[in-house]
Amino acid sequence: MTPITTFFRNLEAKCCAACGQTINEQAESYATECFTCQEQASFDAYKHYHQKR
Repeated sequence: MTPITTFFRNLEAKCCAACGQTINEQAESYATECFTCQEQASFDAYKHYHQKR
């Protein structure tokens, strides 16, 4: 059985699903987008919501 530290050390770098940049975070995180893309998506959603009013 592989030690847990070896398992996580050998994982490939995570890439953002939106822009493809490497995500610098813990491998066990469920995030699929980098912080910049997350912020842009939040801003776009905010603008869309407030334009309807």
